Amino acid sequence: MKTPILLAAALAALASPAAAQFCGVADPIWIAGHTRATGALETRVATMGTTVATQRSLTLEMLLSAMKVQTAQVSTNGEREVNLVSNTQQAVAATLSQVAQRQALVDAREQYSIETGQGVNACGAIDLMNSTNRAMGNVAMTGRETYRALDVSPGKNVPISEATRARLADPTKADAAILFDPSASDDDRKIVIQDMAGLPMPKPTAAMPGAEADLMMLRARRVEALRSPALVSLSAVRAMSLAEGHEVGSAAPSPLAQLEALIAQYGGGPRYEAWSAGLAGQSEHGLLIELTRMRSMSLALRQQLIEQQARTAAVLGTMLATQAGGNL
Repeated sequence: MKTPILLAAALAALASPAAAQFCGVADPIWIAGHTRATGALETRVATMGTTVATQRSLTLEMLLSAMKVQTAQVSTNGEREVNLVSNTQQAVAATLSQVAQRQALVDAREQYSIETGQGVNACGAIDLMNSTNRAMGNVAMTGRETYRALDVSPGKNVPISEATRARLADPTKADAAILFDPSASDDDRKIVIQDMAGLPMPKPTAAMPGAEADLMMLRARRVEALRSPALVSLSAVRAMSLAEGHEVGSAAPSPLAQLEALIAQYGGGPRYEAWSAGLAGQSEHGLLIELTRMRSMSLALRQQLIEQQARTAAVLGTMLATQAGGNL
């Protein structure tokens, strides 16, 4: 019976520290061993608790660190994705912008380049148009100058004898075909016009009585006024064959020569084939420029036609006035 009692006492001592103070065994050796075992057990339990607490704290710190690392990694990955998307979008936008700029440059070159966007032979065409406009614009001025140089122009008082000698000097030049001959000289054209107009009207002298002088002057003015429309028209025909700046020896082509150059370029002449072939390579802008040139030439020629019709109407009106007015 002694052994079960000792076992129960030992278990009770292990179960409660307070109960450990009670010992039903009086053996000092056993008590000392029991005390050492209890102390060792308590030390190991305390050590295990400390170890568990330490491991638990480390585990929590590791979990917290892992969560921080995961959060940082997720944030980094998100930032990378945002940066990647943003950089990709910027690259796409920059590429599209460059493509649009290059396309605009290509379109501008095709539409406005000197080869396809300024018309066929832009520099040569501009020179031709400018020369023609300048030559045609000088017809009126040159015609007035040549008209005033005639010895039968209104206001002149050329002696009859001097005018007669000039007309009899070379009878072969009294031919209107000289007016339309590009190779004829301007002096020959002047002689033809003066021969067609006749002699200058005699003007009164200081020895004539007042009434007789006034009557002679009225007749002279009437005759000069009646034949002036024809002289103006003939001078315009003469001016069409005169080179620009002929008075200072200029070699610029005459208006007729310029019109012939236009016909050669645009009216089926020697350069027409090259011009029509060049139209095939022109852009819309270049074709519009060529169309504008054609219309401008049409307007210029129409203006010349209107001026010619006005001179013709003046001549016909003069003839009608002569028939209706009778003699002065």
